[in-house]
Amino acid sequence: MKQFIYVSSVKAGGKAFHGKCMSEIDQNETEDIYGKTKREAELKLLDIDKHSDMNVVIVRPTLVYGPRVKGNLGLMLSGIKKGWFPPLPKLNNNRSMIHVDDLIRALLLVATDERTNGEIFIASDGKDYSSRDIYETMCSISGKTPPQWHVPKFIFDIVALLNQNIKNKVNKLFGDECYSSDKLQSIGFKPQCSLKEMNESSF
Repeated sequence: MKQFIYVSSVKAGGKAFHGKCMSEIDQNETEDIYGKTKREAELKLLDIDKHSDMNVVIVRPTLVYGPRVKGNLGLMLSGIKKGWFPPLPKLNNNRSMIHVDDLIRALLLVATDERTNGEIFIASDGKDYSSRDIYETMCSISGKTPPQWHVPKFIFDIVALLNQNIKNKVNKLFGDECYSSDKLQSIGFKPQCSLKEMNESSF
């Protein structure tokens, strides 16, 4: 039997809820072309699964971290190391993430379990992090002590008024992006890493 594992994205599920973790059954309007094309690819592959002899499994990773992290996490880590990234306020926002090693474990699991055929699975490390949690962890990784002070949220809100691009970055920094990986864990997935192991890899 042919097996196809598609690494999609939680963005395929559309805009994240505020104050609630999204699951695989939740589907909102996608926010951008990235999420839209990921969702379109999912639907086409699920249709192939129904009308062919190929098994299709879709995995939606949350924000991936690990050694030599890139993107916004890499930018934050670089800014903290160089001393220009501002100390973030303590807010109660929730963000879901997964270490690259755990993502590999998830992919290996769904590839060998017959129950996964035609299913969508969200992959996370099962923990929720606030933006301040991420900031403090990166300070620790960089060998720095997090400052006792922080830049108030209203300062970020004022800066966000400068243009839409900055506003989007501020909203992303402090927004909720919480996702449930209960479905994946129900078939035996057990994450072994947390954010404090960001610079470590076991594979």
